[in-house]
Amino acid sequence: MTEDNDAPLERLIERLDGRVDRDGRWRIATDDVIDILGMQTAPFWQKVHALHDRIDFLEAVDGFCQDSVGDLVTVLEGVGLEGVEEALTRAGFFLPNPLRAEALEELLFAARRQAAAHQIQEEELASMLRFTQDVSAAVALYLKEHVDLASLLAECAESFRLTRGMRPVGARTVRRYLATLFTRHIVETRTLLAGLEARLRLAAALLGYSSAEEQSESEQSRRAGNSGRPGRTDWALRVMGIAGGRISRTELRARYRQLIMQYHPDVNPAGLERCKDVTAAYSLLISQEEPA
Repeated sequence: MTEDNDAPLERLIERLDGRVDRDGRWRIATDDVIDILGMQTAPFWQKVHALHDRIDFLEAVDGFCQDSVGDLVTVLEGVGLEGVEEALTRAGFFLPNPLRAEALEELLFAARRQAAAHQIQEEELASMLRFTQDVSAAVALYLKEHVDLASLLAECAESFRLTRGMRPVGARTVRRYLATLFTRHIVETRTLLAGLEARLRLAAALLGYSSAEEQSESEQSRRAGNSGRPGRTDWALRVMGIAGGRISRTELRARYRQLIMQYHPDVNPAGLERCKDVTAAYSLLISQEEPA
């Protein structure tokens, strides 16, 4: 392409800006992309066909959307544009895998801070325990009543895009991505709020209620002798590959990012269950630290 490399990218971003909705969704036809690039149709498809093993070729025929933006990046790079990933990331339309891992990590820390700041309503919890006669059910009901997940995602997304210097649409992109982690069951509300759940279970125990799960963990700890760690913490350390001793927050975060990048379903379709375990384990371990 002989035209200034920045011009097509600027036109593309301007076009996408006019099409994104409040939920961060957008779509652009492939013919529009060809027009923005200033290319002839035949040469464009010749280059795209060479990428068929790296993209969903049939979807590319119809166009691209927020869920296939990675394919759009690959196509634009394949036809000769440079700096595509950086430009679309800065514009707020694309989250490369390292930033996705960072966004999830930031959500876990935001949830930990919110959980630590929450004042447990003991009378309300006691009422829920009497009503359900089950600790897990009462805790789930309490979390549903007191945690505004949508607001937490929105606040985290806005903070993330500001610190990364993204344009405003970036908050919608990040929020939508984080929301998909729940619909895909990569993250569960219980995982996100591990610290608050632990406090609720302790409050329930002080009120005279304990679950079968906690009784089993207590028995396992008793049989383990002087290990000094509850069963769930032992499990979390094993999942994170931490063999005994202490690990610093920096080392824990580095280990988490390494594992989440390895097992996230976006890069490893067979890694969903492992990714869920890593996220749950990390959330549990950071919930045991004092919030920053």
